Amino acid sequence: MLRSGWTRGKSQLLLCMLALLVGATAGHLQAKGSQEPGREAAEPPQAPLPIVAYGSPAGPDARLPLALKQALRSTPAAYGGGRIIEGSTPHRLIYFTFDDGPSRRTTPILLDRLDAAGVKATFFLTAGRLRGENNLERDQIEVAQEIVARGHTIGNHTVDHLQLPMLTDAQVIAQIEGAERLFEMALGFHPLLVRPPGGAHTPRIDELLAQRGYTIVLWNLGAGDFQVKTPEEVLDQFVRVLDWREREQGDRGGVVLLHDTHAWSVDAFQLIWAELQSRNCNLLEHGEELYDVVPDLSFFYESRGNAPATVRAAPAHPPPWLLAQRQEKLRGETRQRCARSREEPQQLGALPKR
Repeated sequence: MLRSGWTRGKSQLLLCMLALLVGATAGHLQAKGSQEPGREAAEPPQAPLPIVAYGSPAGPDARLPLALKQALRSTPAAYGGGRIIEGSTPHRLIYFTFDDGPSRRTTPILLDRLDAAGVKATFFLTAGRLRGENNLERDQIEVAQEIVARGHTIGNHTVDHLQLPMLTDAQVIAQIEGAERLFEMALGFHPLLVRPPGGAHTPRIDELLAQRGYTIVLWNLGAGDFQVKTPEEVLDQFVRVLDWREREQGDRGGVVLLHDTHAWSVDAFQLIWAELQSRNCNLLEHGEELYDVVPDLSFFYESRGNAPATVRAAPAHPPPWLLAQRQEKLRGETRQRCARSREEPQQLGALPKR
């Protein structure tokens, strides 16, 4: 259920405060830029984006400060003007994204499960759900506000979820700018991340979106959750895609696509999370790189600069010092968790009751 007290007015006030903070903060946000893959920095640079309270679910008492810090990831200053993100990476970096919501029925359940796992994600919202013209849409506005309040990132998924290549330029712009207006009314800001419905885009679409400062975010780890009806089938597809990507393309991680409008997808997140934790126990024993569920898209982001709108971001290569730092922390956590799972194996991957 939605937490009380997070009304539309309060959320807009929060985001207005964020707008004042962005100018002072944007100078500290460092994108991957045009650095060649594998090239080490002369000295540890500042992290691409601040990692705030990663792994610490928000409690009621810490809610407002956490939202003020974490929702900076949802502002345009964070990710605008980037190359097309596809999720390619030779490292075991995992980032979750969810499309088509918000849903008052399933998204709040997912938010609780993400909190419990300490995971931050990007939600590509279909803005037509936020018109506020009836009780359902007003509830969905509150869900969207809750997504931001819990420190997740918002993305534009158009107004009506239409295939953009099938539309005229004017119709594409109407879908994007119409979504911007609805985001402004519901949230007090609009993001500059966009996911074309179905991932369908062309050079024409790329240029139209780039002209408006957007970064297109695609994916490389699809779980086929729009084609099946059970969480187990979603997990099976995710595992097959993950293994195939590593075996055939050298991608050991990437951007995951799920849909928070499906109950089986919400349940599948639990299974995917448990699968990654289980694999980490085995990888730890063999001294290999662990799966790292990263807290934001900065690991995959690359500024477009003067490059054409169609250019893809390079495979994600975090600075070696950052990768080592995160892996060291992750190994310590994994060692403790795997010891507990050997004592209580039945808890690994169990789906919570609704």
